Amino acid sequence: MFAELTLFLEEFIINYGSLGIFFGSILEEIIAPIPSTAVIMGSSFFIMENSQISFQAFEKLFINIALPAAAGVTIGSLLIYGVVYKLGKPFVDRWGKYLGLSWNEIEKTEEKYSKNNLMDVSIFTARALPIVPSVVISAFCGFIKFDIKRYITVTFLGTLVRAFILGFIAWQFGSLYRAIESELAISEEIVVISLIMVVIGFIIYKKYKK
Repeated sequence: MFAELTLFLEEFIINYGSLGIFFGSILEEIIAPIPSTAVIMGSSFFIMENSQISFQAFEKLFINIALPAAAGVTIGSLLIYGVVYKLGKPFVDRWGKYLGLSWNEIEKTEEKYSKNNLMDVSIFTARALPIVPSVVISAFCGFIKFDIKRYITVTFLGTLVRAFILGFIAWQFGSLYRAIESELAISEEIVVISLIMVVIGFIIYKKYKK
């Protein structure tokens, strides 16, 4: 099903160009099982095909691919951010005692890292790295109630870097982009599993400590 949807997005992008990338990125962000590299790498492969490295080509990559992709991901991520933002505190208030968490601890942690902009840098870096699942970052920011204005700014800038990197890779490696895309998708899955294991380990540690 999702393979067919990915192919549909690629055809949509071929027909509508930058507008297709924008709407495709929104859809890609909301529907988590779609690899977060699909739209950017697929669009770059078709749009940048046969383009030689030059200032004009990099400008084309930035304006026609990276910018609309970053805007689409930022808008799409607001849905995940908003849902978790609303449900995060009620969830912790109800189930936190079983997980060794309290909302007060979460607020103190967010406040501590926000004072020196470390949270902004961390989120920007996570957004810029192709192997970190975007939906995880959006959910995390919503969970800690990260400031919405800072969230939008950092998400857009980080995704802009990510989109440019992925676009450049697909452009330069041509038909190999599908293999690269597959490898990155697997890397994202490994990161998600690793994060789940870390959370489970943290819960066990808290219970053991008590």
